[in-house]
Parts: sequence; C-alpha cells; structure tokens
Amino acid sequence: MKHETPLVTILTLVYNGLPHLKESIDSSLNQTFKDFTLLIMDDASPDPKVSELIESYDDPRIKIVINENNLGVSDTFNKALSLIDTPYVVRTDQDDVSTPNRVKDQVEFLQNNKEVSIICSWEHTIDSKGNRGRDWKRECKNYGEFIGPILLCICPIWHPSIAFRKDDMIEAGGFRKEYTRAEDFEVTARMAFKRYEASIIPKFHLLQRQHESSQSKEFEHEQAKVANKVQEEIISGFIETSDLSGLATFLRLEVNILKLEVDKLKDLSKQVRNLLIAVKKINKLNASEYKSLKITFYKRMGLGFYCEQFFNFFPKRLYKILFILLSPQIENNTRLALKKIYNRFF
Repeated sequence: MKHETPLVTILTLVYNGLPHLKESIDSSLNQTFKDFTLLIMDDASPDPKVSELIESYDDPRIKIVINENNLGVSDTFNKALSLIDTPYVVRTDQDDVSTPNRVKDQVEFLQNNKEVSIICSWEHTIDSKGNRGRDWKRECKNYGEFIGPILLCICPIWHPSIAFRKDDMIEAGGFRKEYTRAEDFEVTARMAFKRYEASIIPKFHLLQRQHESSQSKEFEHEQAKVANKVQEEIISGFIETSDLSGLATFLRLEVNILKLEVDKLKDLSKQVRNLLIAVKKINKLNASEYKSLKITFYKRMGLGFYCEQFFNFFPKRLYKILFILLSPQIENNTRLALKKIYNRFF
C-alpha cells in the first residue's frame, strides 16, 4: 500500500564513498518494500564525482541534501533526523549493501513490536572486492541482553544494519559529537540506560564492508578509548565506586587476575554483584530480564565473581585457584595460570 507520507526513510550519510557508493544506493532502491524515501546526506564531499553520481539518479524516492560545510557524522545524522518525516528510519552506510528484503522485514518487525525502539539484523562481512568474510550473529531477546553487553563495553547491536523509531531516537538525544568515533555505541548505551528496548532480527539483511580504509581500522585505538569512557559513565549511573576505572577494566577482561591480590578480587567481585542488583532495581527488570542479564555476565566472565562469595573464607592460595577455575573467560589459558600459582605457593 502506498501512503501519502512513506512509512520509512532509508538514510545514507555520504563523505566521498566511491567506489562502493553506487552499489549501496542501488541496494536501497531495489528493495522489495517500495514505500520509502531514500535520504542521501552528502557531508560536503570534496570529490566532485560523488555529487555527480548521486544526482545522476532519476528516482522520485531520492532526496538529496548537501552540506555546505563538513559537519561530521554526529551533526549530519542529527540534521537528518530533523528533516525526516517518517516514523521509521533504516540506516545504510555508503559502502554497505542491503539485501532485498531488509526494509520490508525491519519495518514489519517494528510495526509488530511496539515496545522495541531500535533493532538490527545479522550481517555478512565483505571486503573491498565483495568477498565474503565473517558472519555476525547474535540474539537480543530482552532488556537484560541489551544492557548487559554495554556494562561489559560491548555494543549489543550492530549499527550498520540498524533501524529505529525516529521519535524515540530524537527523544533519546540523537548522536553526540563529543563521542566522535564511538557515537554509535554511546547512543546505544544511552538508550539502554534510559530503558528503551532493542532487538535483533535473526536474518542476514546486510553485507557489511570492511576494508583497510574504513573508520574502524583507522581510528581503532581512539574508538576503544571513547567506548571505555561510555562504559564507565553507564556504570556510574547505577552504582557509586571509588575505583570506577578498576571495575570497568575488570568487566572488560583487561585485568590479569594472577597479579591481583585476593582482597582486590573479593572487592571487585562484590562490586560486580552490586552492579547487577542495582540495574535490576533501578530499571525494574523482571525475572526473565534479570536472568538474561546474569547469563550475559556469566558467559563473558565465568562464575568466579559470583561464586567467590561462597568460598571467600578459604585460604588465599585455594581461593585464587578456585576463582581461576570458575573464570575461564578471564584467563584464556587456565592450566598455565594454575601452574603458575602452584609453582608459587607449593
């Protein structure tokens, strides 16, 4: 059915983008779902061939906005939000390729799940030549699986294949320029903190291009630094701690537990448990959501931080061995870790 105002806007932010831009635009125009506007925001690309390519299309569904000056991703994204008049937005990066049913499936999901604000889909990765690489598959069944990864400094949804309710994204505050390089993780974390719901459609809807010139490769260190800052801010929104950086690092599995004193392990473990309880209380998780939150932590960190409360009166050497045995994700080589402890104490 054709509506006077389309149901969805496909949003593509462009800065240069050649040679893959045409393939990305074509994949949007060739969707099985036809009731959309394709909004192309050109952030003052210096390459004149970019505007030539965009303007070569003769399709009434395309709306082109060219920034007079380069604004950057965050400001251009927020500018786009102010121009969009559809309830749903599907984002497609300038070098990625959407599968034909992506828009149809994502719009239908948002229509049928009114409580969900933002979604993504499974993704295939491709290189600059289109060769298939890694597949990205994950679940996000409820709020516990949304907020849990963020506390561990992992983005629970993939932004290359996101779709969202425009009004919810605006209400949440859109992108923030001060978190450049990790603005996608920051807005996701903020939405999770504010108790918005997210989900992942278990279908492959995107070919996500990864190549050496991609932003994630060029600014990997800076992205990690900003993401760590976001994680710490979210943690501090739930609990107070005198060692916020230490707790955040522990949750990121960047701590060598062999070098930690037992008393520090006990303190960090207690803080993790308190964090989980605080999230449950403050954001009113139901039993299923809280279970999912805890399972998310167990899968990532093992059971050491939880079970240590039941053996924290054991002698320190035995405590350390048990903690490592129950924390296989913290120590990749548990046997080696145990051997070092054994050689040290016996």
